[in-house]
Amino acid sequence: MRTWHRIDVEGLEHVAAHDGESGPARLLFSAHQNGLTDPVLACVTLPQQLHYFTRADVFTNPISRYFILRLNMMPVFRPIDRTPDMVERNRTTFEAAHQRLDAGAACGIFPEASQLDERRTRRFKHGSARFILSALGRPAVKARGLEVIPMAFDFERYEGYRSKARIRIAQPLDLSGLPEGSEDAGPNRMLLSEQMRDAMVDLSVELVKGDHYDAHLALCRYAEGRTGIRPDSDWLAERGQALVNAGEDSLIGFRDLIASGISHPRRGDGFAAIGRLHAHGPTRLTPLAFRLPAWAIFRLTAGWWPRLLEPVMAKRIKQVGFRTTGSIPANMMAILVTWLTISALVTAWTADPILGLLTLPFLRICQAVAMPFEDAWIDRLEERRARRFTEDSWIKEWAKPLD
Repeated sequence: MRTWHRIDVEGLEHVAAHDGESGPARLLFSAHQNGLTDPVLACVTLPQQLHYFTRADVFTNPISRYFILRLNMMPVFRPIDRTPDMVERNRTTFEAAHQRLDAGAACGIFPEASQLDERRTRRFKHGSARFILSALGRPAVKARGLEVIPMAFDFERYEGYRSKARIRIAQPLDLSGLPEGSEDAGPNRMLLSEQMRDAMVDLSVELVKGDHYDAHLALCRYAEGRTGIRPDSDWLAERGQALVNAGEDSLIGFRDLIASGISHPRRGDGFAAIGRLHAHGPTRLTPLAFRLPAWAIFRLTAGWWPRLLEPVMAKRIKQVGFRTTGSIPANMMAILVTWLTISALVTAWTADPILGLLTLPFLRICQAVAMPFEDAWIDRLEERRARRFTEDSWIKEWAKPLD
């Protein structure tokens, strides 16, 4: 995951590990943008083991099922899966999840019930609230407590190699507003669903839907490049509303920019590069020059794999949000096989198996040392391509209020 994405995590203090014997159970909920990458990213990044509800169709492949079950994921059957005994199977899953909460586990759930490769939160389904209300009524959960925690995933570019992936975690919801002794009733589910969605919107990057989404995304990427952090929510909302209010007029300059050759914000990082150029000029490579030998080794031995896999997955996988679901495991296995092959060749060439084995940590250390230079190099190349667009009138008109 860390080879493919630049990963930022905020709010880990809200999910700090605790004594599972006495600490509260936890349910982390989030919007769902990027296929199977979302839960795996959380599972390998957060300090506490997560038990994720996951769409049942990803369990159909025996190899995938073997690994997914060992990431503690639990199948949820949807009407689209057309499973004859869907209700009974889901009841079994939810009972297993309740037992894990009884024991102090942390579960993860996507209340939207499906993924969407856009940076905005949709209406929550009420099944998540139903599960929470049922859990709150269990004696073991009552005794230890249950923390319902918002968690936002934010991918700058879903399938992009070395694009930034962020996890932001907020403090647990205040459930005291629920009626005393809340039960699984319609009004209570709606009340809790709305509370959960409001918390998610506050935590997430929210872009407008419809024809103006891409233009709004371009401004979001520009702001990310200029500030290096998540764009200010108020500024982003104001810009989105202004784009919508201006109607077709606000899209003319944006479309002209795309036609002129800047990378589309869904597929490239040109707008972020313009933001960096406006903020501090080209990314400097000189301070990272000491990393150059390790970077050269990384690029020669394994660094070409992501550049090969990204366009291959773009052709093979139609849904953008699922491309890294294939790219990241393929990249992991390809690099591993490449390093093992190099290790075997070193062993055969030197007749020294110890030296062959030492090749593996050497290559891993080179990769770790190389990544900051790799990121700076990628940014510098994108800035070079985007430089001729820095004075474009559309950027000046729509991004200038950022200051």
